[in-house]
Amino acid sequence: MKRFPFPLRFSIPVILLICGSLLGLFSFQREVDQSYRRQEEQGMSNLKFSTNQISGMLEYLYRRGDVEEVEIAISKLGSDRNIRLALLCDEHNTIIVATRYELRNRPVSEISLPSYLPAEFSKVREIMSGEVKLSQNRESIRAIYPVLLGAKPGEVRPSRVGILLLEYDLLLVKQQAYADALQRSTETSIGLALFCVIVWLFFEKTLTGRAARLVAASNSFSKGKLGDRAQLGGSDELAQIAAAFNQMAGRIQSHTEVLQESEKRFRTLVSNLPGAVYRSVFDADWTIEFISDAIAEISGYPATDFINNRVVVFNSIIHPEDAEMVEEILDQIILDQPEYMIEYRIMRQDESVRWVSEKGQGIFNENGEVMWLDGVIFDITNRKGAEAELHQTLQLKDELAATATAQAQQLEQTLQNLQQTQAQLIQTEKMSSLGQMIAGVAHEINNPVNFIHGNIAYVTQYTQELLIFLDLYQQEYPNPSHKIAAFIEDSDLDFIKKDLPKILDSMKVGTGRIREIVLSLRNFSRLDESDVKEVNIHEGLDSTLLILQSAVKAQANFDEIEIVKNYGDLPPVECYAGQLNQVFMNILSNAIYALHNSEDQDSNKQKINFPSQIIITTSIQEPDWVKISIKDNGPGIDDAVKAKIFDPFFTTKPVGRGTGLGLSISYQIVVDKHGGRLECISKVGEGTEFAIEIPIAKSLS
Repeated sequence: MKRFPFPLRFSIPVILLICGSLLGLFSFQREVDQSYRRQEEQGMSNLKFSTNQISGMLEYLYRRGDVEEVEIAISKLGSDRNIRLALLCDEHNTIIVATRYELRNRPVSEISLPSYLPAEFSKVREIMSGEVKLSQNRESIRAIYPVLLGAKPGEVRPSRVGILLLEYDLLLVKQQAYADALQRSTETSIGLALFCVIVWLFFEKTLTGRAARLVAASNSFSKGKLGDRAQLGGSDELAQIAAAFNQMAGRIQSHTEVLQESEKRFRTLVSNLPGAVYRSVFDADWTIEFISDAIAEISGYPATDFINNRVVVFNSIIHPEDAEMVEEILDQIILDQPEYMIEYRIMRQDESVRWVSEKGQGIFNENGEVMWLDGVIFDITNRKGAEAELHQTLQLKDELAATATAQAQQLEQTLQNLQQTQAQLIQTEKMSSLGQMIAGVAHEINNPVNFIHGNIAYVTQYTQELLIFLDLYQQEYPNPSHKIAAFIEDSDLDFIKKDLPKILDSMKVGTGRIREIVLSLRNFSRLDESDVKEVNIHEGLDSTLLILQSAVKAQANFDEIEIVKNYGDLPPVECYAGQLNQVFMNILSNAIYALHNSEDQDSNKQKINFPSQIIITTSIQEPDWVKISIKDNGPGIDDAVKAKIFDPFFTTKPVGRGTGLGLSISYQIVVDKHGGRLECISKVGEGTEFAIEIPIAKSLS
């Protein structure tokens, strides 16, 4: 239960004052509401009576035809300060006379009145009975009554029905009622306040003052002043409580003296025991109720600093790295078993570190709940030091063994790296020599071919001019000499004239083809492109196929290999062009070898239905990658071989036909150099596919 926040000597008058104020406000509001209702009811009754009399008087004046008296009667109503508005309108809702002169002869719809009044006028004319209503804002009362106006000639009963409207103002009446209610409520509140003061003085004299003296005596006793007593006279309940308190205080004083003597003997006993004996409360802070003086030698703090956590909380000197472990063990073990033992480090007052061993048990109440922890703390720093030296020796032994193992593994890895580097150097040197040779041959061929190709155009032009000259000569000299005619017949001049342009065109096509072959050879070698640059992948593939063109043609032992190109729309790719051409060369060479050496060529029917094919497919893979797939329909590769296919020096070719370096170098070029992926997809009898995936931009890898 929460403690009451204020003393009774203050809370009682405050409560009385608040209750009195609330009661006064409630009484005042109730009085105002009742006054308002009475004024509204009285106003409606008075207005109904007045309107009834005035409407009858107006009908009498109209029967007499005395219109001036009607105006006088309406004007008199304007002198009443409670009448806001009085008007009389005819059967067409046109105002005849009103207390406000400017409203006369104006339709009711044009003046500032509620929009529902014309409908009310019609209703009153129908029932020929007046009505009195309170406005929606309850600030005024409106009375609407029918008035028979003067009869037309020949009428026995007048057919013209006018409307009398009176608006009664309630604001002034309500203001007066509010002032009267406020005066009555103020008088009542003053009387109630005087009553509350009298009640408070009575309670102060008989209850709160005496209770305060009793509380002061109990507080003094709780602070250790065991000789203080409560002095209250009388025979009421408070006096009886004070007498009981004095008796209890006397017994506590005598028992405390006995306990102090017992504690002194207990401290003398535990001071001779090894380790520090303690008792702590099972609470959030593990408050220590008692700990022996031996803790000073262990922690450097005197025992009195730990009692009731007066200066130092014992948990605060536990090493930060062990604090969470200690807390978890105590939370888990104490609730399950009464005894526990734990080892941890503490920080002494001089900031040195000590190892301690704590052994204790929980003290439970009858409900099985932990109340205290009793235990003893021993200094085990020397033992931990010896264990650490032994552990360090064993660890050094394990480290030496691990070092030897690591060195052996490092030597093995170094050997593998050396073999791999050697393979790469061999393949690089081979491709470099091949590239240099191809580039040299291409250069030597290119010069004479360019000379021939460039002069063919002039030869063609000169030949055309000579042929034109020959035709003109034959036209001008149609009858040549016998010797010339014989030469023309022997040389078949007409055939020469037709065939010579064709021969020149064929020579031009041939030299153009040689230039294309030279360009493809130079594109394949790319000795001048060792850095990364944007290249056309398809040009590299076509250059490689051109070099391998003789290998795919039909020979005595095998049929021609069909090359199927499924080229996609690829953008320029940033790569090492020469190295990527080397990958294409290695994979295509292996595919040609697999097709030429396939053992699955037993029948002519099978050769006809399944011709040897290499299918090259290029496509954009994902947003920023390209994929080059080179697939053959050869015999395929089994799983055992496929697992080693990228290992250096692994080959299935006969001795002298392969080094086992091509695919290993290709894997390094694609994966390491370009940050791509190279995958072999193959099943026995279903052919082999090598899928190359590289990023379009080298920065993406």
